[in-house]
Amino acid sequence: MQVKKFEARTMKEALEMVKTQLGPDAIILSARDNNKSFGLVGEGSVEITAAVSEETLQKKKFAESRLREQDRVKFNNSSARQQKELIQKMVEKHVQKAAPAQAQPITQRRYIDIEDEHELNRQNRVSEERVRSAAQRALNAFQEQDEIFSRGGNAVKKTNPQTKTTATQARPAAPVAVETPEIQALKNEIASLKQVISQFQQMPQTFAGSHPGADYGINYDLSFVYSKLTGAGMAPEIAAEILTQAQETLPALKLKNRSLVEAWVARHVLDATKIATNPSQGKIHCFVGPAGSGKTSALIKMASHMVVREGKKIALFTTDTFKVGAADQMKIYAQILNVPFSVIRTQQDWTNLMRYLANVDCVLVDYTGLSLKSNDEIQMLKSLLPPAALNPNIHLTLSTNAKDSDCTELGRRYSVLGYKDVIFTSLDESTQHGTIYNFMKRFDVPLHSFGIGPRVPEDFEFATKERLLDLIFRITKLKQQDSEAV
Repeated sequence: MQVKKFEARTMKEALEMVKTQLGPDAIILSARDNNKSFGLVGEGSVEITAAVSEETLQKKKFAESRLREQDRVKFNNSSARQQKELIQKMVEKHVQKAAPAQAQPITQRRYIDIEDEHELNRQNRVSEERVRSAAQRALNAFQEQDEIFSRGGNAVKKTNPQTKTTATQARPAAPVAVETPEIQALKNEIASLKQVISQFQQMPQTFAGSHPGADYGINYDLSFVYSKLTGAGMAPEIAAEILTQAQETLPALKLKNRSLVEAWVARHVLDATKIATNPSQGKIHCFVGPAGSGKTSALIKMASHMVVREGKKIALFTTDTFKVGAADQMKIYAQILNVPFSVIRTQQDWTNLMRYLANVDCVLVDYTGLSLKSNDEIQMLKSLLPPAALNPNIHLTLSTNAKDSDCTELGRRYSVLGYKDVIFTSLDESTQHGTIYNFMKRFDVPLHSFGIGPRVPEDFEFATKERLLDLIFRITKLKQQDSEAV
């Protein structure tokens, strides 16, 4: 026996869900209205509990498996009565083919057809009256039978006055009441209903996954925020954690106000976002990350920002001697900015170079792109890092075009280097900006800066909480669409 709960905006939508998932022969165990709001505050929902036997559900699945795709769509859109007739015909046809000599018409248990609210209420009343009348008749029959048995089993003693002996004469046995097929069928149906109710009480009262976030226990009123967050790339478990706190904090009445819920979630994201303090502070800045993550572009943008906007004296270093032309490319950038340039091949080079850079405010170092899948790559990269005495700032650089799972795996591998913050690039090429929030929450590291385009240095900005919130909720994009529509 399958027992499920369904929740939807209206009774009609809930009944359609029952018909689609459990079939036209489902039993409606209960139906209630969850609308506790009033006025223009919010919308309510309808909750239905339905059940269906395994045999009936298998018949429905069998019928659907024999239909073509276009016929299956018509089948789902047809009424419950039509679905029931089609299932009956297909099952009977299959049984007749399998065993023509022993084929018998398949009888259906008297379930409630799922049509609409008025039909459902009418059939519920008819079914209750029929069961009540049948149960009363069965009870009267049982009482009459017990009375007959009790009279027929007693023996009557009679005394013969001539022989002075006592003879025991049994009364003639009364005819035993035989159960009719109708009474037997009613008894079986009552026993079956008792079993359904017993199984329903033993089952955990959980909702079927009928709305976004239901598997995480998210309220139906918050499903629209859950869809919005996950649609922006936020991990389902992280979005569910935020909305679970919203459910526990906000009153039930306020959960129906969408604007209020979105404002609460936005405030939570702002408060939870960690931003690097004084991102340009420090003598040495090392840019590490996988190949293609935009390390070199981020370094050049930050260097241009420091020179043009902050007026700092900088120097550019590179350790990338593996990729062809990488060192020459960095040298050209240094010439454009008119800053010192050098190549780091061993850790000993740091001691020699830093003696000549006492008057430099910052040193920006570009590292080769590695995935750190082997221990040799890890040791090689560690050997090129500045000595710990120089207190370097190590920035992990990732692209928002990468998958959320790939960013998580790279963050785990590069944790051996002890990076202090993370830089995300290619913001203009991606729509899944929720991965930025995912990474920050999973590794508890602040955000350093964003690369938002190809221009230098215009498309570089230090990270802010408001910028991340705008990316996730797409506030600026929605305002632009509204202004264009006007």
